Order: sequence, then structure tokens, then C-alpha cells
Amino acid sequence: MEKQFSDLIILLASGINQRIMYFDNHPKVQAQCVEFKKRLIDLLDASDEKEFTFGVFNGKFIRHRKYLVGPSIAGRSLIRFAERMQCGGFAFSLPLEIPQLVAFYRLAAEQTEPVATLEEARQRMDARGLSSIRLLLPYTEGKREGGASRGADGGREGTENSSSPGQENLTPSDGLTIDFAPLLNVYQALYETVNTNNRAAGGDARVDLDSARSRGEELVAVSDQGALDVMQFMRYPDYDSYTIGHSVRVAALASLIGRELGWAREQRVEVATAGLLHDLGKGRIPEEILFKPGKLDADERSIMETHPVLGARILLANGETSSAVLSAAWGHHLRQDGKGYPRIGQTGEPGVTAALIHVCDVFEALTATRPYKMPLPPRKAYEIMLQDRGAFRTELVAALFRSMGLYPPGSEVLLNDFRRAVVVAQSDHAERPRIRITHEYGGLPLPAESQVAIDLDTTLDLEIQEFLAVGLEEPAGSAL
Repeated sequence: MEKQFSDLIILLASGINQRIMYFDNHPKVQAQCVEFKKRLIDLLDASDEKEFTFGVFNGKFIRHRKYLVGPSIAGRSLIRFAERMQCGGFAFSLPLEIPQLVAFYRLAAEQTEPVATLEEARQRMDARGLSSIRLLLPYTEGKREGGASRGADGGREGTENSSSPGQENLTPSDGLTIDFAPLLNVYQALYETVNTNNRAAGGDARVDLDSARSRGEELVAVSDQGALDVMQFMRYPDYDSYTIGHSVRVAALASLIGRELGWAREQRVEVATAGLLHDLGKGRIPEEILFKPGKLDADERSIMETHPVLGARILLANGETSSAVLSAAWGHHLRQDGKGYPRIGQTGEPGVTAALIHVCDVFEALTATRPYKMPLPPRKAYEIMLQDRGAFRTELVAALFRSMGLYPPGSEVLLNDFRRAVVVAQSDHAERPRIRITHEYGGLPLPAESQVAIDLDTTLDLEIQEFLAVGLEEPAGSAL
């Protein structure tokens, strides 16, 4: 159920992104409205809640006093709107009509400067006829007193006895932890840069190459600090198109593998930037082909296979001069045996950056959820890649395995004592990583303070019985 709430927040942010790019009656904007309304009705019908509510604090979404990492990564446009409206979140209730959603998206797209007060923001909402959407009181720091009522994130809200009447008060005793905040901010910026550039490529607008390179530098910096946890922080849905999250994950994987290979920092920045930009050409592919849930026919496949050349042309037209970035966009579907596309026959092979992006591209695609398939466990993905003779540079696949292991950080696993855990780090043995217990026997979730860290390499009576999923857990320490 909580995942449905998170998905709905991401979908709402996507509607704002579409309205920024298009107009009220554009099919994409209307489709977002229809989908959001349908999911909202289904969600409220299946829950005991009368409203869909969520909070915004410190640049992150909150629900039940926990940070929602996935929506916070993908929903920056909605976070910014809340901040400009001086509110602490939103509440959506039924009946909610499509014109109201369109008006909400329009206001979010047009509100580029902060209002003076929350009261002014509410007046603007009223003027747009947004009776089924209300702004929630902001969070403040101070002592919480008085009775309890339903708050912005489904938690408690202060009363007239509070230090700030009617507002959700946060204090150090509330356990507000921000240890993952710098990493979250990096991923938000990565996601936003790819999203903006992909939309620009599709609409013939200017691609921000400087932003992409700055994000690549930030990705390498957090990797050097040992803080990068690719699968745990990045395995979240994005509703504008799965190509956005895909490009960010490819860039993060490439940065990790470059470090494993001992590459110089400058080379790793280039490969991270290449990962962010490698699928830019997909912005020119018709959406009915790009997001087709079934298998492409021969004509559709031919059109899809033009995206590497289109991407390289877009980069050149925007002044890109890096041979590594250009070769990755042009050659990330080329195999070592000369097959793949664009067609080059046996006349040469891709450079090392394109070859690495190819490895990361395929691994991410195999282990990711797509409209037409479920994700594969990493072990199966490795098997498929190793069995595909002539496709990859073997030293790059080996470096991928050393970086990610059989159970990448963020993987959910079932132990032989029937408890569930999330992998937090690799160990010297691929089968026995370091884990954090997240669910007791019978599937009962454990609060963050009760989640025990265990090194399976030194705990011989425990072992992983089954791989469950990748990166569906919120990171530890995300509670308020």
C-alpha cells in the first residue's frame, strides 16, 4: 500500500513536468490527469483514508514520519511547488475532477516565484477552483504539545497549545536524520538534468551539456567518498519515461566500475557524463514506439535503432566535443564482434567508454522493471551476459561483478531463518554480503532502530535463501 502512495506522488510530479513542457489540452497532460484520478480513486477505495496526503520538508517528501526517498528523487518539481506555496504538503480528496487537476498542474508550472504567505497561496488555489486539493501547514522546529490529529504526512499535528498553532513541529527528539540527504540531493539533480535534457532533445531546445558534466562530477565525488549506493537509491519508478531513471543508473554504474578499474578521476567524470547523455536520441523516437509494451515489429525496430545516431547528432549540434561522450551516444549498442547498431561490420570496435556504457546499459535493462517484463536477479543477468559470446569486453563484465556482486546494495533477500533483509555492502565472498534485517519472522516490518546489521561472512549459521527484489526498501535512517 505504501508503495502505491509513493507511486502516486511520482505520478503527480510527472503531471507538473508535462504541463511545464506542453499546454492544458495536450494529450500528455490530459493522460496524466486521467491516470492520476484513476489511481487516486483505487487507492482511497483500498485504504481507510479519506484523503491522499503527504508532507514536504527539507526538500523531501514525508509520509507517516518517514522520508520517501524514491518520490523525493523523481518529484523535485512538486517539492519546489510546495516550497513556493509556503506549505508543508498537499491533501487530495474526492470528488476530484480532471479540470481541477489541469488547473493544479497549470498553477504549479506558472508559479515560478515564492508567494509571501500560505494564506496568499490558498487564495490562489481558491481562485483556480481547487476545492478538492488543499495546502497543508508547514513544518516548524519547536516543542510538540497538545492533542493529536491527522497531520500532513499521516502523523501527528499540533493544536492550539503548540508553539506554532496547527503546524507539525519537529525537534531533535523526533529523530530527524539527514545522513543520506547529500546523496539524495545529488540524485535529485541527476534525475532533473536527464529529464530536462531529454525533453529538450525531443523539442529541439538547447541541451544543457554543462549541467550534465557538473552532475557527472558530483556522481564521481560521492563515489570517491564511499557513499554511493547505486541500487538502493536509484531503483525507483519514473513516470515521464523509464529512460530517465535508466540513464541515471547507467551513469552511476559506469562511475562505480571506472573506480573498480582504477581509472583517473577525469576519465570517470567523462564516463559518468556519457552515461547521463547516452540515450539523448530517444527524445526523437515516437512515444508509441519508445513505450510500446509489446515486441517491436521490423519497421518499429528500424526506427528505434536510429536513436544512437540521433543522439550523437544532437550532441554535436549542441557543441559537445568530448570523443568519449560522443562515442558512447553513438556506439553504446555496438558489440565487440562488430554486430549491433549502427551497422559497422568488421571494420572496427567501439572505444572503451562506449564499451563500458554498453555493459552498464544491458545490465541495468536486464535487472530493471519495464512495462513489458519483470526484473531479473543480478545472478541471471550475469549469466545471460557471459553466455552472449562476442558482445562485451570480458574485463568490463568482470569489473561489473566485482563492483555489484551477486546481491547489489539495496537488494531485498530472504534468509534461511525466514527473516527478510536488505543488502547494504559487499564482502569478500559474493554469496555472503553485509545485510540489515528489515522484517522479522512472518514478514513483520521492523522499525529503523530495531534493524540489526549483520555480516554474513562472519555469521555462518545464516545464509541467503532467495533473492526477492532490488532496491525497493527505503534506506535506513530515513525516519523523522
